[in-house]
Amino acid sequence: MPSLLPTFLILLFAFTALPQARADEPLSSRRYLTGDWGGVRQRLTDWGLTPSIIYSADIQGNPAGGFRKKIEYAGLLNIYLDFDLEKIFGIRRTKLVVSAFWALGNDLSKSAIGNYFTVADDFNGDFGGLYQLYLQTSFSQERLVLALGRMGIGDDFATVAASGNYVNDAMNPNPDSLGYNIPAFLSNPDAALGARFNVKPVETFYLAGGVYNADSDSTRISRFTSNIDFKFDEGVLLIAEAGFTPDGNKATGNAYKLGAYYDSGKFDRLSKDGKERNGNYGFYAVAQQTVYSEPGNDDEGLTLWAAATLAPDEDINIFPYFLSGGLLYEGLIPGRAEDVAAFGAAYGGLSSELEGQDFEIVLEWTYACQVFPWLALQPDLQWIINPGGTGDIPDALVAGVQISLNL
Repeated sequence: MPSLLPTFLILLFAFTALPQARADEPLSSRRYLTGDWGGVRQRLTDWGLTPSIIYSADIQGNPAGGFRKKIEYAGLLNIYLDFDLEKIFGIRRTKLVVSAFWALGNDLSKSAIGNYFTVADDFNGDFGGLYQLYLQTSFSQERLVLALGRMGIGDDFATVAASGNYVNDAMNPNPDSLGYNIPAFLSNPDAALGARFNVKPVETFYLAGGVYNADSDSTRISRFTSNIDFKFDEGVLLIAEAGFTPDGNKATGNAYKLGAYYDSGKFDRLSKDGKERNGNYGFYAVAQQTVYSEPGNDDEGLTLWAAATLAPDEDINIFPYFLSGGLLYEGLIPGRAEDVAAFGAAYGGLSSELEGQDFEIVLEWTYACQVFPWLALQPDLQWIINPGGTGDIPDALVAGVQISLNL
């Protein structure tokens, strides 16, 4: 059985930090578990500092398949501080984002299944440190947005809102093939020094791009790091994306995105001849489309989504071809408007240079139940087909639950 001590300690801290409940703010209707901190949270926001504390944990086991049966826990605690510099110093349309993380637990995929696409998106190792540290400013009513600092590339590129509803790393928050082919393609809680821009000439179309440090040794800064290096001497990752968003700025609206990237760093050849190659490139496409809305409520209904990546050079790319997609229904059960039922599938075609390996497939069924505004419970089932792409490991059934807390 996994050690649930970290989850217990976080819950214990949260409940002991609860302010005295006000009659007009019962626990069940609070936006945050710890409430408004006796008015302190709102005063901080009015001053220009918006704090967020989010904890998510996956408890999973594989009752069938894999190379052994096991239960594992993985958790991720994120602390965000969003400074509105216009309120604090009068710097118009500018903010400073600082965040930290604490990653906990073990990887069920590694310990029991042997597959590529990690079954718990909350697994990120077992340590804590700095995540984001960047400045962002905008011009012309946010038609142009610029950012500079430590950022997670996958937080801004190659993602749609629908993909965030899944537990398997193949789909949440980006196509997992990008991280395997380009280790510098990072997302929460990993980040790299870089700069990005977003230009929106009209409300329904944008162009975005960025340049980031491609040195994998500089992506995590923790208490265990003895040499923090901000140099770009190991290469840079360039990425560009064009998007059509017919619903404008709505985060969960319909979206169609195309992107391309180039990493100037060094890559090991999969043929294992001991040689390296300079430079790697690829392409991606992601999209989501609502195909049915509940009468009188655009926030409930059926949404389809899909993603694909192409990395032509099989000599250095583990997954030259990748496809994923699925459907989700918000408010499927009457009276449960905030719940999301979803199905997703992902296929990763392995490089022909990897002898004895061909493909891996993930199927996922999940239901996110919004118990309270600050608490979501998400039962989840996954079927891992051809783990590791070798045919030597039995297909695995993974069952578990994800717990999400907005503290």
